[in-house]
Amino acid sequence: MISQNSNKLICSLHKKKFRTKYGKFIIEGARAIDYALNNNGDFSIIVYTKAFLNKNPKIIEKIKPFNSSLINEKELKRISPSTSPSGILGIANNIQYSDFNNTENFIFLDKVSDPGNMGTIIRTAAWFGVFQIALSEGCIDPFNPKVVRGAMGAHFSLKWIGEKSILDFRDYILIGAVPKSKSITTPYSVNDKWGLIMGSEAHGISRDNYSHLSDTIAIPKIGKGESLNIGVAMGILLHQLTK
Repeated sequence: MISQNSNKLICSLHKKKFRTKYGKFIIEGARAIDYALNNNGDFSIIVYTKAFLNKNPKIIEKIKPFNSSLINEKELKRISPSTSPSGILGIANNIQYSDFNNTENFIFLDKVSDPGNMGTIIRTAAWFGVFQIALSEGCIDPFNPKVVRGAMGAHFSLKWIGEKSILDFRDYILIGAVPKSKSITTPYSVNDKWGLIMGSEAHGISRDNYSHLSDTIAIPKIGKGESLNIGVAMGILLHQLTK
């Protein structure tokens, strides 16, 4: 059972304006919360069901230092932003990232608004060791509950994520992912100072941002299909660029 105030707080964090106001965000799922706990995640509230308690005693042991409560499944479903809650929900305090590091590579997302894609991008970037993600205006909030769920705890691996203009990166090689440009076989490697620029699936890189690119690359189509999901495409490109 949780207090009425905690109940209201959790429900308010479904919306960006309250995540900004309170400096907190929702994270759900055993794997995501366990990853956060193993990477200095700080929680103000964690709630879980009896079924989760019985199946995940090790995670329950880890959350003991935090304010945690056992609740019933009906109550969890009412406060969770998910249609099918996984049995545990945490309210994490905002991650204290360091400042953007101008010596490290980064990803720049141009108006990427789909939460599932954003979550996959964050998870994939962390996997390939690219820990800085810059967002243009018009991108979805990276701490939207659906984004956080898709990222599977990868927010806690990042060094920086936030809004920036492409004009902030004049001293980088800006590589745009653009269909029908040259193959991903490039002269660039993880040791070069580059930023990978990715546009939305619907519109690609905006005209203004395109004008600032240093180079463009593409993934050649061998079989059939209209396009690749942006998260899949970014994984292929990062595999090439981080060799």
